[in-house]
Amino acid sequence: MEIIKLEGEDRRLYYLVGHLVMDDAVLAYNLNYPYRTSSEYHWFVALSEKSDTLGFIPVRLKEGKAVINNYYVADDDIRVFSELLKEIVRWFSVDYELESVTQMRHVPYFEQCGFSIVLYWKRYAKMKAFKNG
Repeated sequence: MEIIKLEGEDRRLYYLVGHLVMDDAVLAYNLNYPYRTSSEYHWFVALSEKSDTLGFIPVRLKEGKAVINNYYVADDDIRVFSELLKEIVRWFSVDYELESVTQMRHVPYFEQCGFSIVLYWKRYAKMKAFKNG
């Protein structure tokens, strides 16, 4: 598996995730919220050895925060989640406050990567990755 980081308006992004973000099953996975991108976003995409897209997590940078919201990982594969989240933490945790709007069923995956719940909603939890020290 390879994790690549793309800017929010990179043409390769559309090739790698465009077919997924318009798929009814993927939208249902995201609780029917559409995926968005702009120059404020950085996308982390997990690719198989055959360059198939296994999942993606967009991160929006705004006002000193790096916020994860509206992501997709095929079959909720813990290995893919783990690799994507580790890469995101590596890129952003030093210079940004790292937050996530996490679907309740994925809370354990995020906790394994150093995130903690700071607020519960009905279908989501707001989580933060706290800096060590």
